[in-house]
Formats: sequence, structure tokens, C-alpha cells
Amino acid sequence: MWCFLGTSAMYSFNSEKKSTNLKLSHSNYISSEEWRKFDLDNQLIQLGLLLAQTWKDNHPEAQAGSETNIDECTLAVAIEMTIAGEAVGGSMGDLISEGAGVRAACLACRQVL
Repeated sequence: MWCFLGTSAMYSFNSEKKSTNLKLSHSNYISSEEWRKFDLDNQLIQLGLLLAQTWKDNHPEAQAGSETNIDECTLAVAIEMTIAGEAVGGSMGDLISEGAGVRAACLACRQVL
């Protein structure tokens, strides 16, 4: 599988830990740049879900859980995301084209299939 989600896509929580002992330091605040990227990632996932569902609708023979079908869907959705990134241009377009679109495609196709 050629999808790489990275560590930012998956988090685990330990229910044994108590949140009452958490203290925020200044370095834990989210910068406006990080917030924009987070918002962009969420929007790309929503777009990816629409594109992945369209791919699935156009491929009724696709099997749920099939790595081959997930890879084919991911490739198709990632291509559309890259085209969108190029159309947007600027720094947001660069983020889309440099990996955010592929990560969204991976997540969307895995969810739809």
C-alpha cells in the first residue's frame, strides 16, 4: 500500500490518564498557520469523501476492503486533489499538491471502501 498517513493522522488516547493534571504552556497553543492547515485538511477530507463515493459509484464491482480497489480509488482521488491544488495555487495549493490531498484521498477511500 502506498498511502502514508503519518503520525498526525492517527492518535491514541489512554483512558487511564486524568486530564485534570494537564497544564497548557505557551508552546502548546495552535498557531494561525497550524489552524489553517488543520482546517484545510478537514475540508480536503470532505472533498475526498465526495470524490471517493463518486469513484465507488462508477465502479460498482469494487469490493469493500479490497486493497487493490482502495489503491485505485486513492490514486484517482489523489490525482483530482493534485489538479485542485494546482488550480488553487499559492501556499494552500502547495499544501494540497505536496501531500495533503494524497492523505485526504487515502482516508476517504479507506472510509468509503
